[in-house]
Amino acid sequence: MKHLRPPTADEIRTLTGVREGEVRLGERVRVPDRDGTLPIGPRVALLGVPEDIGVRANLGRAGARRMWRAFLPRFLNMQSNAFLDGASVLVAGTVDLRDLRRATKGLDPTVGGPRARADALATLRRAQGEIDGRVATVVEGLRRAGFVPVVVGGGHGNAYGVLAGCARAAGRALGCVNVDLHADLRPREGRHSGNGFTYALEDGHLSRYAVIGMSEAYATQAIVEAVARDPRVCAVTFESMLRGGVTAQAAAAAAAAHVGSGPATLELDLDAVANAPASAAAASGFTGAEFRAMAATLARGLDLHAAHVAEGAPGLGPWPVEMLGKLCAEVVRDVATAVLSR
Repeated sequence: MKHLRPPTADEIRTLTGVREGEVRLGERVRVPDRDGTLPIGPRVALLGVPEDIGVRANLGRAGARRMWRAFLPRFLNMQSNAFLDGASVLVAGTVDLRDLRRATKGLDPTVGGPRARADALATLRRAQGEIDGRVATVVEGLRRAGFVPVVVGGGHGNAYGVLAGCARAAGRALGCVNVDLHADLRPREGRHSGNGFTYALEDGHLSRYAVIGMSEAYATQAIVEAVARDPRVCAVTFESMLRGGVTAQAAAAAAAAHVGSGPATLELDLDAVANAPASAAAASGFTGAEFRAMAATLARGLDLHAAHVAEGAPGLGPWPVEMLGKLCAEVVRDVATAVLSR
């Protein structure tokens, strides 16, 4: 498949610990054949997007490129059991972005003179546009092959590629629920991690959009007004949940009702979890347990075509890399289990 960099069985074995009397997911998961053929049997496909180009293009902190590497060994070393059999999961690999990472290495639009900053920003935003196309191509291929992609890593700009790929495969626009402190509805000013949903709405890939946990403290007035005037969009703010006693599960139900019964994607931004290392980490937010509960509820309740765990940035916060990797692995397992139970 074009732009897909699959792992080998040996690579998976290297990352998987073996213990007598146990069976780990890594001992059971499937990988593409050597010729790139996707196996028949698994329904969930794990896909990594190792980049933080879009985050830097949004003037944010780099680090999201490391999430796939932190996640994968923690997932592979979970138990394969009656709750989740590793044989039902394909580790598809990563979107191949090595050339773009080399071309943008060291670019920082927050330092230097005006010309240097502007040039860096333009280069990063052009690169995000190329990433969009590659993510969309791989996601579309996985959908046409019958998989539900669960995408891990990269900035939230990759929500656009996920939606575009699913929309092409389905032949129609999709709904989306996003658990996030940010609506990512910034203007069309060149692609970056903060405007994926703006572009997806205007390009016809996104039909209805719901945000759970949008921060009133960090939503620009323009975004507040955009949400208010567009009937396709709804937002449950984090502060309204605190003031009104709305539970995370109730907010998830409201978001799912807004999106409706049609095909949808699920976006899970790790910056919504309090203190989780992320590109835009939050001092207050959902607990890990609340985040997982919403992920599982929404994955069961939506006509889910893909999910995306975004913005985790190992090394940028107080948590050890292992802890963030474990949370991401738990969320992905919750989503996979929900998909397979439908």
